[in-house]
Amino acid sequence: MDLEDIAKHYEKMSDSQFINLITTRGSGLRPEVYDLINNEINKRNLNPKLFDSIEVQNKEFSIEEIENYAELLRNLPCPECGSIDQKLNGTIIYKVKSFILFSINNTDYVIACSQCLNKKNNKAMLSTSLLGWWGFPWGFFKTPLYIYRNYKIKKENKWNVPNNALLSFTFENIGKIEAYKDNKQKLINIIKL
Repeated sequence: MDLEDIAKHYEKMSDSQFINLITTRGSGLRPEVYDLINNEINKRNLNPKLFDSIEVQNKEFSIEEIENYAELLRNLPCPECGSIDQKLNGTIIYKVKSFILFSINNTDYVIACSQCLNKKNNKAMLSTSLLGWWGFPWGFFKTPLYIYRNYKIKKENKWNVPNNALLSFTFENIGKIEAYKDNKQKLINIIKL
């Protein structure tokens, strides 16, 4: 697309669509598109910090920098129970449901306190153990694998430092986190998924 077409495309978007685009899919943009984005932000009177999310998505990070962004999330209240007693961490929930000829498998990130993460992993293991076996042939193979994955990742839920799931979630959402790092409510919305 040429720059004129890109500018017209941005103009047609609602504010929420435009913000979502620049905070989640800003990596790999051509440098000349940066000016278009900045102009659109100014024209719409949006928060100028939104432009920072573009720069962040196109930067290489050290693990320490990602951990610093993860700490912003860790200090939020738990989105599941509201607790502020523990620092948050992440987990990945693996689920399989089978229906004779096919199986549906889901993999989702959850950010919460360790107690809520354990509950989510336990619930996923229970539903997978009850509903995962019944599809041929994948249910039979995926069910024990997904139960094992939930069991294994559950061990990271109580880490005192950002665990692998939280670091991965942070890296994938770094544009949004940068754009809203000074807005606690927006950060809470990011981790609620």
